Amino acid sequence: MIPFSEKLAFLMYITETGNKELATALSIDASMVSMMRTGKRKLSKNPAQAKKMALFFAGRCTAAFQRQALSEMLGKASIGPGMPTEVLAADLESWLQGEKDVVDTFLSHIQSFGPQAKHAHSFTPPAEPLPVAENRTSFFFGENGRREAMTRVMQEIRRMEEPGSILTVIDDNLEWLLSDYLLTQKVHAELMETMKQGFTFYQIMPPINYINRYTESLQFWLPIYATGNTKVFYYPRLRGNLFRHSIIVVPGRCVQYAASVSTGSTSDITMFSTDPQLVKSFEKQFEEIISLCRPALNVYNNVMNPVHYFRNFFSCQGETAQAVNALSVNSMPRELIERCIQKTNDSKLTQIFRNVLADIPLFEERFGKEPYIDMCRLATAAEIRKGNVPVSIAVMPDGERLYYTPETYCMHLKNILRLMDRYENYFFLPLREKDASDYNLFANESGLALIVTDRSPFKVLEISRPAMVTAFLEHLRRKADSLGFDGIHREKVRMELRALLQELENAN
Repeated sequence: MIPFSEKLAFLMYITETGNKELATALSIDASMVSMMRTGKRKLSKNPAQAKKMALFFAGRCTAAFQRQALSEMLGKASIGPGMPTEVLAADLESWLQGEKDVVDTFLSHIQSFGPQAKHAHSFTPPAEPLPVAENRTSFFFGENGRREAMTRVMQEIRRMEEPGSILTVIDDNLEWLLSDYLLTQKVHAELMETMKQGFTFYQIMPPINYINRYTESLQFWLPIYATGNTKVFYYPRLRGNLFRHSIIVVPGRCVQYAASVSTGSTSDITMFSTDPQLVKSFEKQFEEIISLCRPALNVYNNVMNPVHYFRNFFSCQGETAQAVNALSVNSMPRELIERCIQKTNDSKLTQIFRNVLADIPLFEERFGKEPYIDMCRLATAAEIRKGNVPVSIAVMPDGERLYYTPETYCMHLKNILRLMDRYENYFFLPLREKDASDYNLFANESGLALIVTDRSPFKVLEISRPAMVTAFLEHLRRKADSLGFDGIHREKVRMELRALLQELENAN
């Protein structure tokens, strides 16, 4: 982790900025800049200062050598001459506030999980079809060669009259593409359009070798994953670090194959072919490769479908942590679940609650054996009395929800206190309004993590790649550590819950 003072000193050096000049831009005293530069003062917690600072330096980093220096320092291949100043400013703002890890990348791009992809029958071919391609094989060299081959792949996809599949083995972190900002945006937009038109995307994810490069490429792929028309896998064993081999196959249309030395992409040799026999051979090779791989993640578009992903998660053994925007299903008392069943006429929702009811003994058995960190948004008495605090998982198909009354919220709070008193391994941590987000996060050390959107359209991202699951669990552990969950903190939580109970019961 690079200290803020070193980041600031670096930016001031490559832009030849003096203390007084930066102070004027930030509307602060020059002595304050001097103290930040030497590490005596930290970056202000007011986000406006980081934004101003980022905009200032982005506006002064227009030369190629400055962009190259920033690319190397931030570990982002996309920082180049073609990147707009406002995009660079956003990257600098994030960097000044602290580097993001894989989990932060996922969570900061959760808005990618938007409307569902269109169905295959909605596919519309181009108004002016491209010329029919010849069955030929071409070779290209270096980064520009890979970009040219990628352009040809996209042309072949546009020629298709029906949506099909795109098969990819990614053995690098897209430096060759991300370093050309305008081309990156174009390719990304075209891939997103193909996914919306009903194409199915199969990917074997790259190895997690260089974390900065990996998180940057992850930002490129996340919206594509979010369409739900994706099947994503990872290779569970070590890959060699000497060579990189990447494959893109559009069955029946074309293949792109690239090979290079892993230390850089200047030696890239890329083949593009529309030869049917060659395309078929690479299809077969992809099948052989994927047989050695395991699922990395899945996206489910409708949480009202059989919720096997939740049951899979809650059946996992080992330490579990979650951060959710309502009191969790794991701590719901039996009488509250029975009331929820009585209040809904929807058969699917009824079955969900019946499953929860049946799982109560399993939950409590877990609490008695393994650590369970249950971080939940704790509503205020005023919110509960207004009747706008939703019951966890109670999402109706038409978007309606079941809501707590003061009486039912008290039921739930009393059960949480009972669980805390009975099970030392059960840790309840209240989250505040400032902790609210658009998603609920779950992770278990057995190897499964879930991200569940908390707004319509509801989606579930199920992650099973071990390295990523570990990162999510550590993210939640750190959140719990920052809140405090053992010793005196446990008693403080009890006191807070009892105070809320008293406030709700006195009002009745």
